[in-house]
Amino acid sequence: MPKPPDLPASIRDLIERLRRAHLEVVLVGGAVRDAWLGRPLRDVDLVVRGSLAAAAGALPEAVRIDAHTPVLALPAGAGRPRVEIAALHADAQTFEEDLAQRDFTCNAIAFDPARGVWLDPTGGRRDLEAGRLASPAPDASLRADPVRVLRGVRLCRELELEVEPRTERAFWRFAPLLSTQPGERLREELFRLLGQPEPSRSVALLRRVGALAPVLPELLRGVGIAQNRHHSDDVYTHSLAVCDGVRGEPLLRLAALLHDVAKPDTKRFEPQTGEPSFHRHDVAAAVWIQRVARRLRLSRRAAQRLERLVRHHLLFPERLETPAALRRMLRRVGTDILDDLLELRRADLASRQPTGEPPVAWLAAEERIRTAAAGARSRGGDRLAIGGADVLRALGLEEGPDVGRWLARLRRHVVEHPEDNRRERLLAWLDSARDREHGQGGG
Repeated sequence: MPKPPDLPASIRDLIERLRRAHLEVVLVGGAVRDAWLGRPLRDVDLVVRGSLAAAAGALPEAVRIDAHTPVLALPAGAGRPRVEIAALHADAQTFEEDLAQRDFTCNAIAFDPARGVWLDPTGGRRDLEAGRLASPAPDASLRADPVRVLRGVRLCRELELEVEPRTERAFWRFAPLLSTQPGERLREELFRLLGQPEPSRSVALLRRVGALAPVLPELLRGVGIAQNRHHSDDVYTHSLAVCDGVRGEPLLRLAALLHDVAKPDTKRFEPQTGEPSFHRHDVAAAVWIQRVARRLRLSRRAAQRLERLVRHHLLFPERLETPAALRRMLRRVGTDILDDLLELRRADLASRQPTGEPPVAWLAAEERIRTAAAGARSRGGDRLAIGGADVLRALGLEEGPDVGRWLARLRRHVVEHPEDNRRERLLAWLDSARDREHGQGGG
């Protein structure tokens, strides 16, 4: 038998307060599973035999969350991990009956700190030792909450488990219901999966159990889409390789999965080369990225960042050799996403090489880009030395779209002539540009 969980004093105090309110308490879920596996304690889940209202009375600092299963939550802090407290299921009279209704056997192990005993009515310890993910009642569990399919895939990756056949067949039956679930819950589980090492393994398992189609069908569009001599893999396999090549930030990895999502739409055969081309697939991707953002309920800021990363992922080294070309690129892309964009492009190019390393030409271009970006930041970035109010006064305009057009012209001028980004020089340029425009109009 494993050692009992090593509970910090703050958790022992919480349990004692609940017991003084005449509530029986057991430790359940991931904390117990991790203790059994000899892993450090993280979040703590408690189940009480009694009403949640009585638990709230004993712990007035707890916040009630009316989710799929109502819980009391206490945030982490002061040496205490995050804690969630739930009551027994409505139709359960004992802890053993409650555990039998949990999603997977590895989560249906409990520890009773009062008696110092383990509860394992569904054989979770046996399944963990066998490296197996199993559900006590897969159909009932997944029908009640289809998002458990994604959670099961995540547990397989986190704990290096294999789905046992009966549970995998249930995954296939209930995975289509994921398309009816709240986008926030899909996003949370998908992002946790993408944060795992080798995210391509997570995606492959999602596909194996039928969960990729309802969550991220755009990625499947690349299956079997052959490319050209620069790519030995189809679009789908290449996208997974790029995802593995970037760091574990979920939004960046999502951009890597979707960077070529529009290649099936833009594929054309080129008689001159005898190969397909994919012109403007970076631009055509926007409609697909917007669909993903709506489905996963991404914030507006995250959706825009995702779209910009995909839109600008094609940075060609040979087009970034002059200072003017670099300045134009920085203006078009923006420096706020530059580090992520460079990492995405590096992984994109590296995935095509037999060595798995990016080409030397790209590394040289990346160094030029970083140097140019550092120079732009030292000069105050891309901000104009004058604003809309200055344009109004200098040109005698009224507020309206003309001001924006003149500001856009100023920005284009500054890209080519950064030394002119000074107040007096820009005002002088406005005067001369207005005179030239009037002269042309008078002619």
